[in-house]
Amino acid sequence: KNRPTLINNYVNLLKMLESSNILNTINTLLYSHNVKTVTMNNQQVVLSKIININVLIVIQIFKDVVWYLRDFMRRGILLLGCLRYSPLFCVSIKLGHKLPTLIYVSKVLKREFSTSRCLASVANNKVASGASSCKAAKDKLDPSWITGFVDAEGCFSVIIEVYEDLNWKVRVSFEINLHEKDKDILYKIQSFFGVGAIYHRPDRKKSVYRVTNITYINNVIIPHFTKYPLISKKSSDFLLWSKVVDIISKKDHLTKEGFLNVLSYYASINKGVSSKVLKYYPDISPANKPIVYLPDNLNPQWVSGFTAGDGGFSIYVRPAKDYTLGEKVYCRFHIAQHSKDIELMHLFIRFFNCGQVVFRSSTSTPRCDFIVQDTSFLLENIISHFDIYPLLNLKQEDFLCFKEALLLIKEKKHLTKEGLDKIKSLNLEMNSNRLR
Repeated sequence: KNRPTLINNYVNLLKMLESSNILNTINTLLYSHNVKTVTMNNQQVVLSKIININVLIVIQIFKDVVWYLRDFMRRGILLLGCLRYSPLFCVSIKLGHKLPTLIYVSKVLKREFSTSRCLASVANNKVASGASSCKAAKDKLDPSWITGFVDAEGCFSVIIEVYEDLNWKVRVSFEINLHEKDKDILYKIQSFFGVGAIYHRPDRKKSVYRVTNITYINNVIIPHFTKYPLISKKSSDFLLWSKVVDIISKKDHLTKEGFLNVLSYYASINKGVSSKVLKYYPDISPANKPIVYLPDNLNPQWVSGFTAGDGGFSIYVRPAKDYTLGEKVYCRFHIAQHSKDIELMHLFIRFFNCGQVVFRSSTSTPRCDFIVQDTSFLLENIISHFDIYPLLNLKQEDFLCFKEALLLIKEKKHLTKEGLDKIKSLNLEMNSNRLR
């Protein structure tokens, strides 16, 4: 009664636990209790809150909690308090466990709860770093945007470790690797799926969203891309990867025959077989890649997600003798892709009703680009689309600079020294300059 702030924090925590994807997995009633929220005047009463909990998962969670607490209790990081109506108190009674009350929520439940970053912020609302994470959890991404972004930046991997002829290990992972300054979108994606973890590599300036748990992959990742399918050539990798996941789920990869089937799919995914695996299994026969059929029309959310990954907005200022200031401004919107997806690039022409596809064979990796350079098309077709369907990641900032430059050109201000200097200044804030 003397700690209304702490109790209010608990009520917020309770609401989050109720919305957790993990806790609401089956209709097993663990407890139902009137939660009394004691405010400063001790008059409010909050109605009953019923939480459906998978008992087995809860037991495993708290086993992990106890293990982590051996370390955390010595540090005394965060005191939640022994609240009479807290979920810890009630679950302790039901499960017969004597649970400690010192819990560092962010660390302990990181692997178990999709809202772990927000839980940490609720428990300690003075931690500034938790604010951005809670904001990310509130943002709702469109499923088609997610698929488009993964078509551009995602990776479905099979990891094979061979120690000798009859000793191997198979793992699978779904990953998105981005520059560390673009990590906010990874937290939004993690919140969308409700599974996985984010890892940071400061030495490489990289942040990675990764899902490796087979249960999460089967129940969350595969169903999403089945309902909202990939349409680039990455779709073939996903379909073969899904077959490997199925083999692992059935434990067939532990048999010689099952492992050889895994190797066959593995050889056709991404870059193929590693040299170490070839040393032990030189006669691997790659599986045939599934045929990917393109849709008649592109989903606008998918287009924005794909552009957020592989698209770009560029401004060029080149010498021009016939201009008063001696310089001319060029603006270009482009989407780059491997040449094997050239048919997909042609769909962008139909979608935006402008642009062209340019094939480049001079590079080490054959590439094709969808390009729009005409100022009127950029303003009417490109800018208007991304105003309605934003990019949502760091590239949105590039788009805003690009749009501002185009509006200056539209108003002929690029022909003045002040306007030209402004465009040059905007250009210095874009793309690789933003990542420095």
